Amino acid sequence: MDRSLIATALALVFAVLAQVIIAPNIAVSAAVPNFILAFILVLSVTRPGMPSTFVLAFVLGFLYDLMGHGPVGITAFLLVLAVFAVSRVFMVLDNDTFFMPVTIIALAAVLLEVLYAAFMIVFGLAQSPFEALVHRGLPCALYDCVAGVVLYFLMSRLQGGGPTVKRSPSAALGAPTTQVHAVSPGKRKKASITKMRHR
Repeated sequence: MDRSLIATALALVFAVLAQVIIAPNIAVSAAVPNFILAFILVLSVTRPGMPSTFVLAFVLGFLYDLMGHGPVGITAFLLVLAVFAVSRVFMVLDNDTFFMPVTIIALAAVLLEVLYAAFMIVFGLAQSPFEALVHRGLPCALYDCVAGVVLYFLMSRLQGGGPTVKRSPSAALGAPTTQVHAVSPGKRKKASITKMRHR
């Protein structure tokens, strides 16, 4: 079995269990880490443009909302939006170092938590913008950044020298071009394979 798929499955199980078991026990006031959000962001840069990532984003986001963390559907919507945006940004900016994906994950986590706080304000679930952003949004973003970075390094280690799929923006939209680049523990080495279909 593809090592990247094994790494993804293990990270998925960890994210869900951590959200149910660990997150409530390390919450600080209204700030609860979102391991599911962190996992989806990591998946968006390790397997960008994959249709299965969109499905996981919707299902896990819906599950997160059902756990009682906010209005049902908000997290699912934000995670699907994040997969679309983060995948495309990563495919354009990736430079084969750990710095770029980690930076993208961290910035996306902050932006998503700010957007979530905005939804909480709109739906009247926060007493004030200050409470939504300072007491919940920013602390949650910090939690999510740490969780995302840790998950990214763990998935990279588990994948070892196995290939992870990197699809170009045109391939994600249906063009017959697929790029594969290998991952090593220190630095990833890129190898591109272009497949052309002739009818």
